[in-house]
Amino acid sequence: MKRISWINLILGIWLIISPLLVGYSASHLPAGNNVILGILLIASSWWILVSETMEVGWFQILCGIWLIIAPFVLGYHALTSAMSNDVIVGIIAVIVGVIESQAMAHPPMKTV
Repeated sequence: MKRISWINLILGIWLIISPLLVGYSASHLPAGNNVILGILLIASSWWILVSETMEVGWFQILCGIWLIIAPFVLGYHALTSAMSNDVIVGIIAVIVGVIESQAMAHPPMKTV
């Protein structure tokens, strides 16, 4: 189930470049938040992909939850492009993190 970790790795890259591409790079708070969360998602996804464990799925779930609530907690919900981007990416990150956590809890049976 490690293949699904690529999704959060790509989402992390997207979070880093999205302020430039979506047009809110001048807004330092959402742009900075996205860069930090992007780095965290890339690092945790890379950890899952190169290690024999998927125990960081819970961390990706927390990153996704933060992305969903950050526009409201940090007060940039009026900037709809940043808010929409963060909420959509956050929902996907949570879903991928849950799938990874479930895969860790129920590893596939090995055939001999």
